[in-house]
Amino acid sequence: MPHSRLALTFASIPFFTCFVAVTTLARAEEADSPSRSASNFDLQVVSEFSLEDEIGLLRAMPVWLGENERALLLAYSRDKDIDPYIEMFYAPTDRMKFVVCTMDGDVIWKNELRPCVINGIWFCPIFPFDLNQDGVDEIYYVTNIDDVHLLAYSKLRLAAADPRNGEELGLWKWNPHERSTLSRTFRNFIMGGYVRGEPVLLTGQGTYGRMSVQAWNPGMQQRWKVDIEDDGRGARGSHQSPVVDYNADGVDELFWGERCIEIDRGRTLFIGDEKNYNGHSDVIQPTYHWGENKWYLFTARESGEDGSIQPRVVMFDSEGDRVWSDLEQGHMDMGYTTQTSLDGDAIAFTISRGDKRAGPEGFFRLDVKEFAYDAFTGKRIELPFVAYNTIPVDLNGDGLHEFARSFGEQADRLVVDRAGKTIGSLGDGAYLAMASKFMDLPGEQILCYHADGTIRIWADKNAEDRPRAKARYAHPFYKINQRMTGNGYNTPTLGGL
Repeated sequence: MPHSRLALTFASIPFFTCFVAVTTLARAEEADSPSRSASNFDLQVVSEFSLEDEIGLLRAMPVWLGENERALLLAYSRDKDIDPYIEMFYAPTDRMKFVVCTMDGDVIWKNELRPCVINGIWFCPIFPFDLNQDGVDEIYYVTNIDDVHLLAYSKLRLAAADPRNGEELGLWKWNPHERSTLSRTFRNFIMGGYVRGEPVLLTGQGTYGRMSVQAWNPGMQQRWKVDIEDDGRGARGSHQSPVVDYNADGVDELFWGERCIEIDRGRTLFIGDEKNYNGHSDVIQPTYHWGENKWYLFTARESGEDGSIQPRVVMFDSEGDRVWSDLEQGHMDMGYTTQTSLDGDAIAFTISRGDKRAGPEGFFRLDVKEFAYDAFTGKRIELPFVAYNTIPVDLNGDGLHEFARSFGEQADRLVVDRAGKTIGSLGDGAYLAMASKFMDLPGEQILCYHADGTIRIWADKNAEDRPRAKARYAHPFYKINQRMTGNGYNTPTLGGL
């Protein structure tokens, strides 16, 4: 069922009542269910095919072609992710491609993008979204209509393509933004959400310094625009851009850093630590407490731009007030939250790092230190496995998470359970691009790519979808954020539910 129709279904009844009923059922039916050990998993490849091209960086997203017709959108080139930071930027050597294919790899269409579209998540965000409500996702992305000048900012456009054949549906001028350093200028986002069942497309620019967000109705009529000046109050942006109905009123909110912006009118509902923090946060993770039936917000911070020392790790409650905080120093980088019990227990995880290098060989982080917490109390804990470069994934369908360590260059490609026991290996040279339920199989699946063009989809052959997992899959947060894997560092966002 396409997301737009699912949202309309939820809009027709009080969402909070519906969701509480589902979660209560999940808890009741699973209370006596035995936990499963690593020996109960049967991790196998359920689909394997080749793009017949070398891959440096690939992004994968589920896309709807029509009623009950789901496919994969794969975006890639031979280059690794190209970052706009001046010490990491390098000239692309290959043109970016879009491929839409079946879960078995049968190619529906393949397009090579324009010469100056750069294969970097900040240069070319991608988001499939049914804005016109015809049951088919348009593919929204940022293109460059200048075929000579890689960094021609005035030539950036928001583009839309038909997922059934790749034909261009429209081009719109990209919002003019701050033109200063390369890193501040090229920070682009595309998201989307729902206002009482009606779709709203979101575009954004900026992570450091000046930032801007725009909302678009069907027909690409601008609904509102919010500009946040460099000296504006409150935090800067984040490398994540989750969308969630945080206050359960039927209107989604965008988290733009610690700013909670409702997408109906663009009002800011709250800014976490508004009066005493104006830096940048790498991690912005909505985290659902299943026992309390409400959201929390986990954040891990990179820096305070005014030079002040503020807690590096903070958890906020549903009103935007601090629940706990930790660490007065350190550059925090990457992280997530993950569900670990049916009673509402969760883990919050992040790392601090020293230097970072990036280029044609990929990203490398130095002097990495891991920090893990009981998500809702802030108590530090020791995880029984190395969590760096992992992504949470519910392989067996019990509604709780396992961990796939195949995200980045410095990973050993193993999949482990919550006790740290090895479930299996994704194979040498495997890079995780997507971990969610995108096939008609029990549990969630993992899509990996290899440098030689091989795509492998992994699943637990012993999986069985239980009520908690079914409640996750049906949740509007799951449906919208599952599509964010072509946009920012949103691959682990589903771990919060």
